[in-house]
Amino acid sequence: MQSVHHHPDDDILWHYCCGAASPGAALVVRAHIETCPHCRSGLKVFEALGGALLERIEGVAMSDAALELALARIERPAVAPPRPVKKLPAFLDGFALPPSVAAAAVRGRYWAAPGVWIAPIDTGETDRRIKTYLMYVKAGMIMPEHTHAGQEMTLMLKGSFTDKYGALAVGDFAVRTEEDSHSPAITADEDCLCLVMQTAPIVPKTWLGRILQPFARI
Repeated sequence: MQSVHHHPDDDILWHYCCGAASPGAALVVRAHIETCPHCRSGLKVFEALGGALLERIEGVAMSDAALELALARIERPAVAPPRPVKKLPAFLDGFALPPSVAAAAVRGRYWAAPGVWIAPIDTGETDRRIKTYLMYVKAGMIMPEHTHAGQEMTLMLKGSFTDKYGALAVGDFAVRTEEDSHSPAITADEDCLCLVMQTAPIVPKTWLGRILQPFARI
């Protein structure tokens, strides 16, 4: 794989390490870590730091029955049913996906515009405003300019695009917020597939974008 140039910042990695990220955000960060040796090393630092902090926390007194309850659980372990083998939808055949994305619950796809489809992912998210999905865009297309009503995380899985903030290629991670406005242009030689998590809908800035948004549902 080519070198990854854009990574989650330390705050995002720390939230992921602590288990504080939403399920959708955790999926995007985890998929990036699976493709990025630099962030795998950074995560190990945070995990070591978390372990050191735990060692400094004073112990809490346990109940008199704690040992008996623990032994009872060891003697009668819960047997989890075997997990069914998951099969990706046929439309994802041929894509090189990080393991966490390949194992995700992809719920079909729908066409958002000519040359653009979106495949929602069920992450078990309880906040209905948060959406996680795969987005495919044909080579050479230019997305209508838009900003965001919340935070958007994007991981490039195939192809690349450019906007006024620079270029994103396979493995690159980007965050956009309500302060950012852009119009991604997909490179002409390869189709694009990205993994996206958004905490709120995009805000189109063109009439075409406003027309397409009900179809895109993002």
